[in-house]
Amino acid sequence: MKRSQSLKNKINTKNWLFVLPTDSVQGSEQIVMNLAKYLVKNGNKAQVIILTKKNKKGWIHLENEMKIIYFPFANYIWGILYFIPYLFFFHKQKTDYTFTSQTLINGTLGFSKKIGFFKNTKIIVRESNSIFDLFKGPKLMLYSLFYRIGYSKSSLVICQTEYMKTQLVTALPKLFEGIKVQVIPNPIDFLEIETKAKVTIKALKNKKYLVAAGRLVPAKGFDILIEAFNKVSLKIPDLELIILGAGKDQKKLEEIRDSLGLEDKITFPGYVPNVYPYFKEAEACILSSRIEGFPNVLLQMMSQNTKAVATLSAGGIEDIPGIFKCAPNNIEELSHAIIDCLQNNTEKNRSIFDGYLQGRTQDSFYKAIISNI
Repeated sequence: MKRSQSLKNKINTKNWLFVLPTDSVQGSEQIVMNLAKYLVKNGNKAQVIILTKKNKKGWIHLENEMKIIYFPFANYIWGILYFIPYLFFFHKQKTDYTFTSQTLINGTLGFSKKIGFFKNTKIIVRESNSIFDLFKGPKLMLYSLFYRIGYSKSSLVICQTEYMKTQLVTALPKLFEGIKVQVIPNPIDFLEIETKAKVTIKALKNKKYLVAAGRLVPAKGFDILIEAFNKVSLKIPDLELIILGAGKDQKKLEEIRDSLGLEDKITFPGYVPNVYPYFKEAEACILSSRIEGFPNVLLQMMSQNTKAVATLSAGGIEDIPGIFKCAPNNIEELSHAIIDCLQNNTEKNRSIFDGYLQGRTQDSFYKAIISNI
């Protein structure tokens, strides 16, 4: 019986390839990592190619569970250019499925299949953002090019929301006529959340603070949040703000903070591998983005805290029950939403949030993918 089961597992074992721009694990990268871990746990094999040097060490703890390859570049664009020569000279492993979640990489995988690689491989791509809302000019032209050169070879294009799907197929109607585009909501790893949320951080126990998290880039709206927090702190002077994450705008954000005299009230701890204790102990969790694909961080916040404020920066946010919502890119509305959230009793949100999150399991995400290819 054991021998028969072992043979069955061997027959059902699939080889998955994941390709990422960097080893930083935020947002869409977390989705990729969670899927890779889930697959390995369930008897599949995973190989991960990271198009840049090992830097943030976000995947280091998984190097004994799956093959992880780092390219020798500082910028992932060089990694994209090197990817096809790498396939030609070095990539010999049979691949049943690829999974990627960045438009330029998605297009590169599809183009690789178009020119003869991955002949018997299902190319699965996930949209990480609403590209045609996010970019304009030369950058949008570059992304549009990668849609055109590679997406036709995709077995499945995953969108996070109906809005994202509509935006995509409306922008490139002819291209997406023959491509399967499916809305599959972001999953969350309940086991990981349960484990990480048990960690306590002593420094947070005596703090009264708001928390936000994400890459320090314009799309996340942290400049708007700092300005809104300045108004909130006039009414609640003992409140602090913690912004978790790293990015190119840190110096600019620190300058805005300092110009408002908030040096002692706003901190930037940098990239934090375990955000859950911060979310759990906060007075409220804030999503201040100008634009999102769908903010996975909001789901993480909802898993830990009954007080959540979010800008309407992505399709689907307006349908989430219990959170306090406001327009993006609006200092006044964000500050009012934060104050309303802090002043309201939100105990009932625990059951509301748990019910909303219940359907977003890793298992349901995987099954939705497989059933659509």
